[in-house]
Amino acid sequence: MQNSSSTEGLNDDPNSRKGASIELPLPVQDSELFKHSATTYILNFLSDNPDINVSIRQLSKVVPLSERATREAVNVLEANTLVGTFHKGNARRVHINRDRLDNPSDPIRSIPQTEFQTPVRVACCYITEELEDVKGIILFGSVARGEADRQSDIDLWVLVGDNHMQQRHSANKLAKYLDGLQIPPTIAVADALDTDFETGWDEVKEILEADEEDWASAQRYSFEILVETPQSIINQSNRVDIEELFGEGITLSSSETLDRTKLEVLSSE
Repeated sequence: MQNSSSTEGLNDDPNSRKGASIELPLPVQDSELFKHSATTYILNFLSDNPDINVSIRQLSKVVPLSERATREAVNVLEANTLVGTFHKGNARRVHINRDRLDNPSDPIRSIPQTEFQTPVRVACCYITEELEDVKGIILFGSVARGEADRQSDIDLWVLVGDNHMQQRHSANKLAKYLDGLQIPPTIAVADALDTDFETGWDEVKEILEADEEDWASAQRYSFEILVETPQSIINQSNRVDIEELFGEGITLSSSETLDRTKLEVLSSE
């Protein structure tokens, strides 16, 4: 890992903050596109989950509006070729138009406030190292929405394959450890944008855990790590804030298991 002697250029690079984007062909085919409040929620969810399709009813669960409002917004989005639909049985299924979607290969760059990108990246590396059989990681809450301040928790939801209680205990220990971890400014600023961060994780970790270092401008962050297995979240799906977790969340690590779990939770009554 190489630290930059100047971080100004990195911070000024617009590509360093580039999240997902979608191409809108002109002229706009349906001028109602910008009138629907549900549009943003639908595009955020479908672009975060480009490999799945959902029914209108499922989609309405991640939209803080009615099923009718969701359907009307989908009609306009389809007219503008931003989403596609097809019928399966009696259900109309919706998916993002991947030809219009430009998703960053590094989902952490989709985090709106760049100052939180490195602590999230560090946490993800520790999670995959310390927990077993990680099937997916989702960032949710104020950091995912871009509304966080320095007192905000970094909320991470982790799907694991098995051993729910043991993994939850390990996650709680890890969160406490991360709470006390000092992140030096050279990593917090420069290396957040280094695409080789994970490749050089051993060196990054050594720097973070160096007791002899005195980081004058080090920062601590507060972490909340929630752990579920597919079965545990399905069993309590009626208590899950689907809108906050899946609708507003940013999927940092995914798998077929996570996609299936999302669909099952969205299908629950």
